[in-house]
Amino acid sequence: MSFFRKLLAGGRIRAAKSALAKDPSPRTYAALAREYTRLGETTEVQRVCVEGLAAFPTNALLARLLESTRRMECEERATQLRRELAEAPRPAVWAEMCELLIELGRLTKADDTAREWLAQTEDKEARLLLARIRVERFITDRSRELGLLAERATSAACEALPDDARPYKLRLSFLSKIGAWGAALDTAKHLLQLDPGAPKLERRYRSLEERGVGAPTIDKALLAVERTGRFAEEGEHEAAPISTGQVRPILRELSQAADVNAALYVRGSTVLIQGPKGATAERISRGVRAIHSSGQATTRRLGLGRIFQIQLEGDFGHLTIAPSDMDAGAIWSRGALGRAREETLLGLAGLNADLGKVAS
Repeated sequence: MSFFRKLLAGGRIRAAKSALAKDPSPRTYAALAREYTRLGETTEVQRVCVEGLAAFPTNALLARLLESTRRMECEERATQLRRELAEAPRPAVWAEMCELLIELGRLTKADDTAREWLAQTEDKEARLLLARIRVERFITDRSRELGLLAERATSAACEALPDDARPYKLRLSFLSKIGAWGAALDTAKHLLQLDPGAPKLERRYRSLEERGVGAPTIDKALLAVERTGRFAEEGEHEAAPISTGQVRPILRELSQAADVNAALYVRGSTVLIQGPKGATAERISRGVRAIHSSGQATTRRLGLGRIFQIQLEGDFGHLTIAPSDMDAGAIWSRGALGRAREETLLGLAGLNADLGKVAS
């Protein structure tokens, strides 16, 4: 960076710090973090975000900035590890590479890396990590095909490590998720042999005994998950939704841009929308709901994997949707979104907000 650019950056940071001192708020914390982001000062970005989240612990904007910065650091570390694997491959580097790819959400690449590690070394830890990756892929995708791969991988890991509780705990979690209670009971029985008398495991075993009678096979359980898109125990462990108030400021900020017609957050049949009113708002809300619902159903049915972003272009402009299993964020704009707004939009997906009776 040139001396002149450094001077300008220093001035912007001082101004952002001054604004933060006068008015400590999520917006001023985020403004300072973004100035550090321009300089590539990831440590400072994280420090500012952590400080801001200590004061405003439920703020989604600061949480997203912190997450994107950590992701950037993971990308840099992954580049270093790729060089290490090319020069001197060893178990610790293989394992760290797989863990980083999981953290980055690159599960297919993580699968390929774990299989390569296993093929080269026959390391039992590689087999266990491969099983974990395949369970994660299934959880993300919920297709029968990936479920069968996860079942085989967890079974192979248990065979490779018969005296280690880790693969059996992973398999028990997987089988319980899909509702294959009979197979889960067998796995819990083996775990009790490894850790006899463990109170939590004893309780789990007794609950599985009650559910095991007439329970579906693994294949039938996987078919049910693929058809419905829901896990057997999903309702029991679903995260508590955040409040509507946390979504509104994000939508308001997005909609204030000159080239944005509307910003939306969709959960179920309810929509929060900033921008248009009346019939236009209703039309765009219905359209986003329909695209979100049909897109999720189609990808599950065809086994195409998870949708991360949907983009439509036409005379109306650009409609960009970031969906998750439960909700979605969307922006209707006159042109393509910049990187910052794309990151903000992606952050809306998965917020799991409780919209109550909010009108669209």
